[in-house]
Amino acid sequence: MTSIGANSPRVRAGRAVTRSSRVHRFCATVALGLVFGAAFFDGAAQAQQFPAANLKARQQQLLQATLAEPQNLDIAFEYAMVSAQTGDHEAAIGTLERMLVYAPGLPRVQLELGVLYMRLGAKDMARNYFESAISGPNVPPEVTQRVNYFLAAIEEQEAPAKVSGLITAGVRGQSNANAAPENRIVNLNGTAFTLDDAGTGKADVNAFLSANVRFSYDLASQGDRLEADLIFYGARYGDISRLDTEMAEITFGPSFNLARFGLDDARLGIYGIANGIRLDGANYSGGFGAGARVAVNLSERAGVQSRIEVRHNWFNDTAKQPNLSDRAGYAVRLASSYQYRLTETFTARITLLGDVVTANKAYKSNKTGGFAVGGTYRFASPFKLSALPWSVDVEGGYLHRGYNEPDSLINRNKAQRDNEGWLRTSLLMPLGEGKMALGLTGELRRQQSNYDLNDYTNASGMLSVMRRF
Repeated sequence: MTSIGANSPRVRAGRAVTRSSRVHRFCATVALGLVFGAAFFDGAAQAQQFPAANLKARQQQLLQATLAEPQNLDIAFEYAMVSAQTGDHEAAIGTLERMLVYAPGLPRVQLELGVLYMRLGAKDMARNYFESAISGPNVPPEVTQRVNYFLAAIEEQEAPAKVSGLITAGVRGQSNANAAPENRIVNLNGTAFTLDDAGTGKADVNAFLSANVRFSYDLASQGDRLEADLIFYGARYGDISRLDTEMAEITFGPSFNLARFGLDDARLGIYGIANGIRLDGANYSGGFGAGARVAVNLSERAGVQSRIEVRHNWFNDTAKQPNLSDRAGYAVRLASSYQYRLTETFTARITLLGDVVTANKAYKSNKTGGFAVGGTYRFASPFKLSALPWSVDVEGGYLHRGYNEPDSLINRNKAQRDNEGWLRTSLLMPLGEGKMALGLTGELRRQQSNYDLNDYTNASGMLSVMRRF
């Protein structure tokens, strides 16, 4: 058995493949994940308190009481609020408008009508009710405050240019931060080698900062707009400084409203891509490309989001990793997610993933396919940190990755084959009005590979603070 150090040319070459592949996939995941993460956070922040399971039964009880006593405004108002919570906006609006027939000028009723019409996207109707709610005498201060908030929101939504985003800062601990094998003995072309301490998996803690900033401009043409997303991620590690990372990516292009083709509540975005990654204080890789994404709400409960991207990537050779340029080439990435709201509090989803990577060297070209299944459960905050609900998200997934040709440094006869699986859970806790939140995430990731240098297990935990703007 031969002893071999982490800086041996043979292991360095093998680990370069592992580490560079891992960083490239990770940064690509961040680029996509931050976009969807921002949308997920926005949805959680804007959600109303979710009802109990028997809310539908209560709605029916109140409906019968309203029919028996049509002039009882207290019962009618409760029926409208319960109907709104169950998603029956038409019943809520009809009831509130009938209340105004019996008692014109009720500020709270006009306020709630404005909120309901705003949820339906009827901003002009919403504005009329909001303005009516504060036009009379003796308007309660809390009504005035809420009306002013919603009027400002309408004005902001109607502005042609909008900027929004999500900033996240946190710390992450990992049992195997460098994604190295736990076993010191590895097989290279039929010969057993013993890795030194630096060549095996190491635990570490890192601090990170990520941001996703979206700019959109309304083209005033059937709902079309220009959109640009700027994504940034930076991390600093406590011990393994060679994993210190900075990544930035920008996408820019038009987003078309597909209602012109009879597809209501659907959009098509076409965009260009440019990105760059630095690793361990040196330029690691860069890329450019193009993509297309489609988002369709199939019903009030179901929706589909899909995207395809084509990228050209190049890599910068360094003294520590002199063969990175062998990985330069093209990548085609696909992702399609279907989500369905099973109940008022639980949404399930399934995502299909696929990559095709072509590189200068065939043993670094590969194809990846897999899936992820998950769900989000929302519930009332147990500590009253916010009126908005907390959420628990759980996801499990699997990827199979196959390389085109063997890597002669590791195995002359067999190409690399990886099976990667993960289980992740996260808790999102909005604070105050929902612009800030705390997040806790735990993940177990296992990659089984026929190349010993690429076989690893990593458990991680993350605490993050998020700020939406």
